[in-house]
Formats: sequence, C-alpha cells, structure tokens
Amino acid sequence: MLPARMRSQSGWSDACILNISSRGLLIYSNGPAQPGTFVEVRRGGQLVIARVVWRQNQRMGLCSPDPVHVEDIIRADSAAAATVSTAPGVPMERRRIPRDPERSRDHGRAAEFIAIVLIGGALAFAAMVSMQETLARPLAAVDQAMRKH
Repeated sequence: MLPARMRSQSGWSDACILNISSRGLLIYSNGPAQPGTFVEVRRGGQLVIARVVWRQNQRMGLCSPDPVHVEDIIRADSAAAATVSTAPGVPMERRRIPRDPERSRDHGRAAEFIAIVLIGGALAFAAMVSMQETLARPLAAVDQAMRKH
C-alpha cells in the first residue's frame, strides 16, 4: 500500500495504491472519479495520467495510455508522496519547466500576426486577380482599336 494523491475533475484527494503494473493501477480513494474519466495519480515526483476503467466502492481500476514506471513509483519518497497537495484554487504544475505567461502570450501574438499577414496576402492576391480580370477586357478592346489605326 503506497500513499499517493489523486486529482479528478473535482480536485485533489488522498489515495492509496494497492496494486501497480506497467499499464495501470488499482487504487483506493474516496475521490469522486467515475468510470470513463481521466485522473492524475501523483506519488512523490511521479505522475500517472490514467482513465478510470471500473469502480467498486472506493476501489478503482485505472488504465494508463503511457507506460507506468513501476520501480520509480515504488521507490518514491513516501513522506513526500503523502504531503503532495496544493492550496485551494491553486493548480499544481505537472510540467518539468513551468509555464511562463509572458512567453505564451508572445507566442500567441506571433501566431496572430502571422495569420493576419497570410490572410492579408491572400486577400491582396485575390483582389489583384479580380482587378486584372476586370480590366483585361476593356484594355484588350483599346489595344485592338489602336492596332487598327
């Protein structure tokens, strides 16, 4: 029995890993996760994202689309695993490199600028083609009239 934390749609709750394999976990938790939903199970620095396959009372069978690192989870510091939590309303960052809001904003602005330039270029090209077709007939008539004289 390994203490852990589980995050479902309603937030974090305590969990206990009862069984572990390379593709899933059997856990005990009072968390409200239902079959078909995805949960995060964190033990120390290890994180497993898995889908709840079945639930019977407080026991849940979880299936992970990614391989579960069994040895790393077993060796994780149980004291740290039991105390993993966050302040209410503060999401726990699961990335190795935390998000930088300024960098994300800059990337969004750059993508928006590129999209505007591409759309503007496409509209300018369409206007040029339309103008060329519109002026081609009268100019051809003028050219033909000038060649006769």
